[in-house]
Amino acid sequence: MPPGPGVVKAGAMKNSNRFPRPRRPRTSARQRAQLLAAFARSGLSAAAFARQQGIGYSTFCGWRHRQAPPHPSPGFVEVELSEPPAAVELWIEVGAHARLRLTSPGQIDLAARLLHRCNALASC
Repeated sequence: MPPGPGVVKAGAMKNSNRFPRPRRPRTSARQRAQLLAAFARSGLSAAAFARQQGIGYSTFCGWRHRQAPPHPSPGFVEVELSEPPAAVELWIEVGAHARLRLTSPGQIDLAARLLHRCNALASC
């Protein structure tokens, strides 16, 4: 029985007019290497280069993926950890309703600037 409407035989691709389009011949390893080298020199995005060369984007990405050197397996590195700093906690009370809690040495400069600003405003 012949295939029904819209059925495409294996090995053929459809174009927008629903007519089978023959597949492009396979690209040799040498041609792929030349295209990948040209891509590296081009400065174009992978999509723009593939479009310019008439190559399917996913096909081109597959070539790039297979060409990439394998990622080295993760190794182990010896690390020495210093003792954690002692916990810092400082409470500053300004008047009956203002309280400032510092929990790290990095907050001291910020607290000093805040107190200086408050003192400057109170003197006016």
